[in-house]
Amino acid sequence: MAGERATPSEPAPTMNVSLRLLRLFLAVSKEGNLGRAAAKLYVSEPSLSQGIRRLERELGAQLFVRGPHGVELTEPGAAFQRDVADAVALIDEATRCARLDGRQRRRTVVLGFSPSIGQQLLPALLPVLERRLRDIAVDEREVDTGEVARGVRSGAFDLGLLHCQGAGAGLSAVLLCRERLCVALASDHPLSTRDRPVHLGELGGLSLMLWPREIAPEYYDTLIGICHRAGLSPGITPGPRRAMVRSYVLSSGNVFCLLPVSNARLQVPGVRFIPVADDATVALNLVEREGEDRTEVASVSELLIEQVPTLWNIRAGSSGGLR
Repeated sequence: MAGERATPSEPAPTMNVSLRLLRLFLAVSKEGNLGRAAAKLYVSEPSLSQGIRRLERELGAQLFVRGPHGVELTEPGAAFQRDVADAVALIDEATRCARLDGRQRRRTVVLGFSPSIGQQLLPALLPVLERRLRDIAVDEREVDTGEVARGVRSGAFDLGLLHCQGAGAGLSAVLLCRERLCVALASDHPLSTRDRPVHLGELGGLSLMLWPREIAPEYYDTLIGICHRAGLSPGITPGPRRAMVRSYVLSSGNVFCLLPVSNARLQVPGVRFIPVADDATVALNLVEREGEDRTEVASVSELLIEQVPTLWNIRAGSSGGLR
């Protein structure tokens, strides 16, 4: 029964607690504030809150309570924090030692990327980087839409792969290729049952689910511009940075999403991904800090510029989930 301790003869219950969740917990316990912890980790505050709630569900214990100036550890939370801090420190030290190559530590380049890029491109790209750049460790970091450029600018990442964001203050950008868009609709919507691409003009009367503009202004404006050029002026349903987190909103049949075609590899119950017949693409860019002069960053950057267009065309040409 729930809440009972396992007897010595019973196997311990399986826990699904990732290192990522533990790092989220430690950041919140250190900062005492969800907003500050989210900024330190380059994640959204809702995403951080979801992670903490998931950890609490897995543990069956409340770790934080809200206080007058943020959040405070409960008694179980404080005990958990002491053990987790020691465990994560040991893992970090073991990781550091494992990266040592003889007496020389492998040079590391931190690559930030947005979620849809991790669906299709990264699984094809990472083996190439590892094979061609054996003396460089690429530490890949997936972050929410809108966070990649900020992470590169702040120094948290050395390079970033993202859609639409171009050169900004302190950044330089290279266009690697353009990715087609697809429409995500409820699987029982009439347009989902046809065996052909959809014209955006056919989506009149539906609302576009999209994150607030301030999160990623260039990306937002690109998607709205594509709709307008197709003769579509949709209403906006506010959504999260990761649209499929609220895929249930699409089931109403009154809402659609515009997403990079790489999202079609996702298996989302009740959602169908349909190719767009219009000329609807978004730029896939590589960004780095202006004045970056480390040779390992240049090596990774050059290989990305060489490989991404070819790999992307191969992968995009066989996108699963599109009819």
